[in-house]
Amino acid sequence: QHALTHVVRDIQDKGTTNHGSTCPGEGFQQEAHEVYEHTNGKGAAHQMVRFDETQEAITQIRMHIDNYDEALRKSQDLDTAVDETPVDPQDGAHWAFGAPVPGRLRNSRAFEEDHPRSAVFQNFDYRLRLFISETFPEEHIKFEDTILIRSFKCVHISYQSSEDWQRARDIMRCNPSFHHETRYNCLLVNFTDPGLHFARLRSLFRCHLPSGRRVDVALVRMFEKSRWKPRTRWAGCQIRDEAKEYSFLSMEHVIRGALLAPVSGDSSEPTHIFIDTVDADM
Repeated sequence: QHALTHVVRDIQDKGTTNHGSTCPGEGFQQEAHEVYEHTNGKGAAHQMVRFDETQEAITQIRMHIDNYDEALRKSQDLDTAVDETPVDPQDGAHWAFGAPVPGRLRNSRAFEEDHPRSAVFQNFDYRLRLFISETFPEEHIKFEDTILIRSFKCVHISYQSSEDWQRARDIMRCNPSFHHETRYNCLLVNFTDPGLHFARLRSLFRCHLPSGRRVDVALVRMFEKSRWKPRTRWAGCQIRDEAKEYSFLSMEHVIRGALLAPVSGDSSEPTHIFIDTVDADM
C-alpha cells in the first residue's frame, strides 16, 4: 500500500512504476544452496565460509597452473616452430625436402670442421665424395672440387598406395629436437637385392656439384638381418639389427616411411621388429 503513494512520481520520473524482482542474487542463492549441502546443518554459516575459502584456494591454484601451462605451450611452439613446407623440389622426383636448416650453403669440408667431435659426421667430406663418385661417376668429382651442401630436417615422400591405388605421402623427420624429443624416422629402401631393406634417417643434404647438378642424399644407418629370434614367432616376422656405421643413400632409392620398434626399452638397443600392421601398404 505504501508503494501506491510513489506511483505518480515514479511514472513522472522513470516512465514506469517501481517493480520488484527476485532475479538479483539468484545465482548466489543457487551457489549458497550447493555449499549448504556440504554442511551437516549445524553451525552452517561457519562451515560454509570454510568451504568457500577452500574452493577459492583451489580455483587460484588451478588458474596459476593453467596460466603456466599456456605460457609453456607458447614457449615450446615458438622454440620448435619449423617450416616443413617442401622447398624447391627436384623435377620429377617423388620426394621434396622441407624444414631447411637456417644459413647459407656450406662447403662440405667446412661442414665437417663444424662437427669435430661428432661420430656421425666423422670423415664426412671424404665419404660424401666417395659416395658421389661411385653413384654418379659421370660427374668426375675431384678432391679439389668444391661441393656446397644444405641441410634439411624433413622430407615429403610421395608413393602410390597398394590398397586403393591413390597417391599417398609420408613426412619423415630427422630432427634432434622435434618438440624437445629426438626424431629420426625409418625408411623403406629399394635395392636390387631381394627382400625388404630398411634404414634410419639421420640427416638430409642437397649437394650442389661443380657441374651445376643438384643431388639429394640422406645420411642413414642401415638395418641388417638379425640372428636373434623371439620366443614367439609369427608369420612374416622381420627382425633387424641397426648398424653402427653411417652411410649415404640416394633419395632415389627411398620408397616410403617404415616403422621398426626396438625389442627392449634400452636406448642403445640395436635389434628391432618391423611393424607391418600400421597400414595395408606395409
